[in-house]
Amino acid sequence: MFEPKRLHPISMLYDLFKSVKEIIVTFIFLFFFGRNEMDFGGPFLSMLPQLIFAVILVSMIASMVIKWLRFTYRVEDYELRIEQGLFVRKKRYIPFERIQSLDLSESLFHRPFGLVKVKVETAGSSGDQAEAELTAIHKEDAAALQKLIADAKNKIPSDAGESVEIQPEGTLIYRITARQLLFLATTSGRAGVVISAFLAFVFQFDELIPYEKMFAEMQELIKLGVLFIASIIFLVLVIAWILSVIIAFLKYNDFTVRKLKDELIITRGLLEKRTTTVPLHRIQAVTITESPMRQPFGFAGVSLESAGGASTDLESTTMLLLPIVKRSSVERILEHCLEEYQLNVPFEGAPKRAKRRYLFLKTLIALIIAGIVTGVFWPYGLFAAVLLPIALLWGYSQYKSAGWNISGQQLALRYRGIQQHTMFMKKNRIQSMDARISWFQDRADLAAITASVKSGDGVQQAEIPHLGDSEVLAIYEWYSRREQGLIKADCPRSDEHDPNENTGN
Repeated sequence: MFEPKRLHPISMLYDLFKSVKEIIVTFIFLFFFGRNEMDFGGPFLSMLPQLIFAVILVSMIASMVIKWLRFTYRVEDYELRIEQGLFVRKKRYIPFERIQSLDLSESLFHRPFGLVKVKVETAGSSGDQAEAELTAIHKEDAAALQKLIADAKNKIPSDAGESVEIQPEGTLIYRITARQLLFLATTSGRAGVVISAFLAFVFQFDELIPYEKMFAEMQELIKLGVLFIASIIFLVLVIAWILSVIIAFLKYNDFTVRKLKDELIITRGLLEKRTTTVPLHRIQAVTITESPMRQPFGFAGVSLESAGGASTDLESTTMLLLPIVKRSSVERILEHCLEEYQLNVPFEGAPKRAKRRYLFLKTLIALIIAGIVTGVFWPYGLFAAVLLPIALLWGYSQYKSAGWNISGQQLALRYRGIQQHTMFMKKNRIQSMDARISWFQDRADLAAITASVKSGDGVQQAEIPHLGDSEVLAIYEWYSRREQGLIKADCPRSDEHDPNENTGN
C-alpha cells in the first residue's frame, strides 16, 4: 500500500446517488410539472427548466469524475496520506497513533463488487464528520490497512502486501438471536418516527397536491362517524408499526459484539453491513435503558457514551452495545469487557416526600391541557380527561425509578423520561456535577442532581429532578472531595448563581 491508490470507480456512482437524493424533489417538479408552467413561451422556453437541470446534472458528473481522478491514498512512514481536491490540491497526513478506529460499512452499492466504505476516526473527529473517508475500496485493502495500523501501534513489523481476511476476530461477547431480533423489532416503537418522516416528505409537495380539496372531502368523511375515523387511524398506525418492524429488522440483523485486545468490534445490518470499533479507553459511561414495552418482560438495551469520534448512530452520538438483552444478564455478559464497571448494584430511591413533587407538575399540566381541549371541542373534548390518569401514572413511574448508588469510584443514577435509564459513571470521567435547590424543593428538603459525561463532541446528562437534599449533598461531596460538615447552603438554588460551583474535576 505504499503506492498511491484510487478509490473504486463505483465511488463516483455512490457520490452521484447521494447528491441526486438531495435534489430529487426538484428533479420531479421540473421534469413533470415545470413544462406546464411555461407553455406560453414556446417550445424552447417550456423546456428551459429541464435543460438547466440537465446542465447541472452533467456538471455534477464531470466534477465527480475529476474528483475521483485526483483522489489518492497511500500508507507511508506510519501515516495514512490522502491527496484530493477539485481545483485546489489538498494533502492530509494522519499518523497511525492518532487513528482511534476504522469503521467499515457495506451498502448495496458495495457488496456486489466486494467493497467497503472506511471511516477513519481520530480523537479529533466530531459530530457526524469522520477525520477521513474512503467511500469505496476493496475489502482486502481495508483489511491490510487495519492490520498495518494495529501492528504499528503494537510495534510489530507488517507486510502490507500479504493477503488478509476482513473478518472480526477476538472473543465473542454477544450475538443477537432470532427470537431477540423478532422481539426487538416488534417493540421498537418507531411507528411515530415513520409517520413523521412520511408527513415531512408529503408536505414537500404542498404546491402539487390539492390539500384544501382533500381536507374538504375529509370533513365529509368525518360526518360518517367516530368509528370510521378510529378505523382509519388504527389502519395508519398498523401500517406504520409494520414498517417500523421491517426497519428495525434490517438495521439490527446479525448484531454481534466481539472484544479484540483493548477494543470492542460491533457489526450489524442486513442490507448495509456496518462494522464499528470502540476503543475501551474512550468509554465515558454505560447506560442501561428499559422501555415501557420491554421492561415488564425483563428486557433492556445497553449503550455506551464514547468521547471523541464521529457519530456512530443516526439517532444520536450514543453507541448501542447490546440492542436487547435480559436485564439480569447484563453484568454477566459484560464482565469480561467492562471489568471496571459494577452493573448490578442496589439503589437508594427517592424519599416518600418527593412523590408529590413528581405527581403535582404533570397533573397540573394535564389539567390545563384537558380544560383547553374540552372548552374548544365540547363535548368531544371530554375525552381529554384520559390525560389525568396518564399523567399520574407517568409521575409515579418517575418517582419509583429515581435512585442512586455510589460504589467506590463509580456513581450510578437511575431516572425516567418515558424510558427508564440507568447511567454508570466513573468519577474521573464525569465532566461536571450540578446540584440545585428551588424554593419549592427547599420547603420539602429536596434537591436536584445532574451529572454530565462527554459524548461525541457534546455531553450526555443523567438527572434526578427530586431527591433528598442529604442524598444530593452526599453525591456532591463524593464528587468534589470536600471536607465533611457541609451545610445545605452549599447546594445553590436554581435561581441563584454560585461563582464557586464545581464544573469539573
